[in-house]
Order: sequence, then C-alpha cells, then structure tokens
Amino acid sequence: MRIVIVGLGGIGSILADKICRYINYSIKEKKSVTLVDGDIYEPKNLERQEFSQFGNKASIKARELEIKFSNIDFNVVEAYVNKTNIKNIIKSDSIVFLCVDNHKSRMIVNNYCKKLKNVILISGGNEITDGNVQLYVRKGGEDLSPDLCTYHPEIANPIDKLPDEMSCEELSQSEPQLYFTNLGVSTLMCWMFYNSVVKGNYSKSEVYFDIETMTTDAKTRSNKNF
Repeated sequence: MRIVIVGLGGIGSILADKICRYINYSIKEKKSVTLVDGDIYEPKNLERQEFSQFGNKASIKARELEIKFSNIDFNVVEAYVNKTNIKNIIKSDSIVFLCVDNHKSRMIVNNYCKKLKNVILISGGNEITDGNVQLYVRKGGEDLSPDLCTYHPEIANPIDKLPDEMSCEELSQSEPQLYFTNLGVSTLMCWMFYNSVVKGNYSKSEVYFDIETMTTDAKTRSNKNF
C-alpha cells in the first residue's frame, strides 16, 4: 500500500495521524507513506494544526509518526507539489490524500492522476464552517468516478496561485480557519478511504458538510465521460 499525503497543514496534520494509525495496525501488507509539504510549522499554526515542534511540516510530521508507527516506511518531500516534481512524488497504484488550500494545486494533481493507470485520489477542503471531500478513482486506465474537475469548474480553471508562485507577503495572509472544520474534513477523508480502499465502494464520490447546520450530504455523481 503506497500512500501519499500532500499538505500537512490544518487538514493534513490531523489526517496523517489517523490514517497511519489505521494502516499500521489494520493493514498487514507492506506499506509506505510519503509526506509532502514545502511550508513550515510556526506559532500562528498552533490553534488548528497538530505538530510537536517548529520546522518543515513534512519532516516534523514524519519524525512524529515514525515514533508511533513502526510498521510503516516514511518518505519526506520538503516541497510544494507542482508540474515539475509531481512525477517523482505520485506513482501509479498510489492512494493520494490531497490536503491543500488552493485550486491550482488540486488541478495539477487531478490532471496528473488522469494519466495514471491506477490511482485513488481523495481531496478535502473547507471554508470556515463548511467543506467537502471528493473521490476520484482510476482502475486499469478507466475512470470509475468523476475527477475533481467534472463538477467543479473552479478547480478546472483556477484563478489562484501555487504556494511556490506566491510572495512571502501573500503566503503570510492566510484565510481564517477553524480547527473543528479541519477536523471534520479529515474525518470525512478517513470515511472515504474506508469505503473506497477497504470496502471497494465508489458510489458516493463527494460529501458536503456544514458545522452550523450540523449536516452532511453525500452525492452520487455520474461520470460525464461515460
């Protein structure tokens, strides 16, 4: 089992521990986890991101997880994913958790995964009190569920920038986030992993949730390419 977690911030820092705990004790086959992030943990992140010290997010999180989960091989990429390095990060037969906060990164990862023979891509994102999780599955070079762009033109045609295209000033001006919402996204991504990877159920390819209304809404999406 080859898992790649892209982004170790508000969502990814929570998700990494939960997924690794499950696969360390419940999956018997050989497994590896690659952690990808070019950003650093700093004091302003403490209110909603789970980490033990300051420094590169991928490296810090790998050190934390290695202590707890000895049955997993961990790899670290201290970089933001982009069109140049993605081929060295995501391989066919990977399970990819996409925990980024911009549509351009989602578009790049989605379009690259569309070229692979086999891949499971689980993407999560949120605003302050609501968010969504998407599932994209390819098997044998065929789409078994819609890709991230099919129902989301904002991902297909992003107007934002990649993190490594932004200035230091732009990077420092992050949108407000709520820990409970990040926790909700990471939990739903775990649910999606369990249903798609463990149970082989791809019928629900998108889930919306809203903390203020205390609701979730799972969507059965048709693949427009079929």
